[in-house]
Amino acid sequence: MYKKIKDFPAQISHAINDTKSVSINLDKIHRVVIMGMGGSAIAGLIMKDIYPHLEIIVERNYFPNAIIDENTLLIICSYSGNTEESLSYYKHASSRTKNIFGITSGGKLLKLLKNDNHNHCVLPEGYPPRSILGYALTVLIKLLDEDELLELLNVELLQEYSDKFSLEGSEIFNLAKKIHSTFPVIITEEDLSSIGYRLKCQLNENSKMLSYNVTLPEMNHNEIVGWDSKLIDKNLFSLIWIDITWPANIKRMDITNKILKNKNSSNHHIQIPSELQNDLSGLFYLINYLDWLSYWCAYLNKVDINAIESIDILKKELA
Repeated sequence: MYKKIKDFPAQISHAINDTKSVSINLDKIHRVVIMGMGGSAIAGLIMKDIYPHLEIIVERNYFPNAIIDENTLLIICSYSGNTEESLSYYKHASSRTKNIFGITSGGKLLKLLKNDNHNHCVLPEGYPPRSILGYALTVLIKLLDEDELLELLNVELLQEYSDKFSLEGSEIFNLAKKIHSTFPVIITEEDLSSIGYRLKCQLNENSKMLSYNVTLPEMNHNEIVGWDSKLIDKNLFSLIWIDITWPANIKRMDITNKILKNKNSSNHHIQIPSELQNDLSGLFYLINYLDWLSYWCAYLNKVDINAIESIDILKKELA
């Protein structure tokens, strides 16, 4: 996993090169439905934040809840190509629209896509699904990007940061030392809720840590009162704020930290560097930063970052 996280910017470059000929006519598309589970769903959630002006619906179920018709673009994402929910969803939804695009490394889904003559992108093999996000997200941006935002990415600078974060003694390693034995509470603004969710999932799978994510200003309208409980042990919790930029929310963050100063062991604000703030580079920076944070937490917790024993047991029992 170490090398896969370190080479995250290279994933982006490879995906850009591999998808130069990929395109979809969006003229008659009124909505986009992206279906995936676990690590295959997170790219869709991030796309909702990147393109709020588009009607993007992310589905994580055996069957469609969203309206799918001839004006819908259905994107099926399954890294293995054998995810039972994704295959079931495809079976139910494929008769409703001819506009289908698949993202997978193989398996039954790739066979179905080929048999039904649907466009698709084949992902590189040999990755845990959660570690191929750079590639999958770049493919989605390429499909839906009307402004050629990928051309503005500073991949070289992203690689410099990733190389720095890969070292013990980096700022991320030091942050991991503060939170690895805690229950992290992750706070973002609404437009980065997918990034907070990504960190929660990475801490769950990579670091074997429970965590949850919330957003501002909503957190201040309910959850903050829950912290009044006298049962809370401050040593159990840490607060991680991710790129809070709206002036009113910065004020909320500062006040919330004061209110909760005796309720958590530490709080930290992760911010996008100024040289990466004006395009998608900042978003990819955050993804890589948070992946490194989960890696170093796993390292300090002395757990196998690749192991997903409970998921394997569940799949075996379901089969």
